[in-house]
Amino acid sequence: MNNTVPQVLAADGLARARRIFHAARAVVSDIDGVLLVSGRATAGAQEMLQRRRCAFVSNNSTHTARTLARVFAETGLSAGEEDFFLAGETAVDVIARKFAQARVLALASGDVLALARERLCLVDERALPETVDVVLVCRDETLTFSKLERAANALRCGAAPVLANPDLTHPAALGRVHLETGALWRMLEVFRKPASNPVVIGKPAAALVLEAARHLAMAPHELVFLGDNLQTDARAAQAAGMPFIHVGGDGFDLLDLLGH
Repeated sequence: MNNTVPQVLAADGLARARRIFHAARAVVSDIDGVLLVSGRATAGAQEMLQRRRCAFVSNNSTHTARTLARVFAETGLSAGEEDFFLAGETAVDVIARKFAQARVLALASGDVLALARERLCLVDERALPETVDVVLVCRDETLTFSKLERAANALRCGAAPVLANPDLTHPAALGRVHLETGALWRMLEVFRKPASNPVVIGKPAAALVLEAARHLAMAPHELVFLGDNLQTDARAAQAAGMPFIHVGGDGFDLLDLLGH
């Protein structure tokens, strides 16, 4: 972990945050809580995307880059699908590469489930637990008690867990939260075999942040990461050697960073 890159919190003052923000050649940003809250663009999000070159790193495990680019467009934000680096989509890619021909029980929904059906060998929810090789854990908005129980028993039988991200929640409107993948994993992790450590894809690991930097063709220290979650966003930025500014929640507003 790189302890020399700056991490700017609200207590460090707006002037310092603005200096680092404007000195960066481009921006790497989290999505939920920074650019979108409950599907609506935050104040300043549109202006930032118009003024700065941006890439987006998210623990989102429901959308793919293609569909999230469409969500952005519907909220007035402009971004190309090549600019998104998403935990759920990447988890499917990892299983396809590292667990070839594995029989996968997918706790997933939406576009990520559709992608998993396309690229992986999914088993039926009624499959015997001992026939499952991998349990994919994403944000499953169609989760049933039966599916949860099936996943628990598959893990007890030695299936390898692949976790899209460890987040318990992401921000919702009115100060509420949306439950996330990590909350689901908290229920399941007690059933895994001791030697079967989960493959965790999203932040706080640095991999997606570094992929975004490579995509932008810039060194991590030349960029700045904007995130609302100090446990995942800040740690991922620090591990990647990228300056971090706390935005959203108890952090700065985008409009303040932009100079309004």
